[in-house]
Amino acid sequence: MSRAEQFDRLDFDLDDDEEDGAEEAIVVVGTPTMQQELSVLADRKAPWMWPIDPRLITRVGDSVMARRPGKNRPHEGLDIFAPAGTRVYTASAGRVLRVRDGRKAKQAKSRRAGLFVDVLSAPDAQGTQYIQRYLHLASVRELDKSPLAVNTPLAEVAPPHTSGVAQDPHLHFEVRAVKPDGSYGPPLDPRRFLPPLSLA
Repeated sequence: MSRAEQFDRLDFDLDDDEEDGAEEAIVVVGTPTMQQELSVLADRKAPWMWPIDPRLITRVGDSVMARRPGKNRPHEGLDIFAPAGTRVYTASAGRVLRVRDGRKAKQAKSRRAGLFVDVLSAPDAQGTQYIQRYLHLASVRELDKSPLAVNTPLAEVAPPHTSGVAQDPHLHFEVRAVKPDGSYGPPLDPRRFLPPLSLA
């Protein structure tokens, strides 16, 4: 089985309690070059939407960083704070790869992730696909692996002290590019794919 068919590679470094069946192959034409990534930031013609209605976002935490202040591990996504129960939407067109529930897992990493969903984005203009991971969910809607449109209702933000969150409910939104061999690259700053956000 190829890496594209497995697409786990430790499942973004989370330990799993259950084995996956074979996944469909992930087709990727190429990965983004630094020039392409910089052009996304420069023209700010954002290809995706915020996964939470911007009017409901109370604040946005630090994005991808090597070390999290006060913690001995990197932060690999963007924390988007919103009230518990706030609806989470697909940031782009794509399809659900997997839904995992780590809330009662034996492994601490899985418990920290809580209930989460992985979505494979539709190819961009260069043919690149991305894995979007939505963590710290209260519930997930019934979705199959059929194509999903951008802004499809996906889940809800978990309440405090559940699904891997402490006192502040938030969505951890993680993005990685899929490489031609089916593996994935390092975490990318999700803000480079999202429209500018103005919080009151």
